[in-house]
Amino acid sequence: MTSRLKLWGGLIVLFFAGALGGVVADSMFLHANATGARGEHGPAAHHDRMMKRLTEGLSLTTQQQAEIEPIVSRAHVALLELRFAHQAEVEQILTRGMADLKTKLSPAQQPELDRMYQGLERRWQGSRDYLEAQKRKLGSP
Repeated sequence: MTSRLKLWGGLIVLFFAGALGGVVADSMFLHANATGARGEHGPAAHHDRMMKRLTEGLSLTTQQQAEIEPIVSRAHVALLELRFAHQAEVEQILTRGMADLKTKLSPAQQPELDRMYQGLERRWQGSRDYLEAQKRKLGSP
């Protein structure tokens, strides 16, 4: 009987230890996401990821990184300029799509769709601001 109690006691302790470990790990993961420590987004993060991938993939020296960074910056700015050159067309397509979507949504769902689109517009503005800052940094008009 005593060995059976010890077995159940051990299983209960093991269960609670696992549950506690899961709670701690979960809270650490959620905290990292909330503070932006994981999965950063936006054009600055894209630039950083490009540089990191080149640095690690090609085993770049510090000197090579310093020489390559302006090239990556110029290419990144050129890509953003190309994207924004067609932004008006993108917005027209999305406006038509939004109007079509709203016909399929309930009145309660439509404000949420508007909120989602406003988030997209904020990200675009953030990209525009980044582009202008990078152009000033690179000395281009």
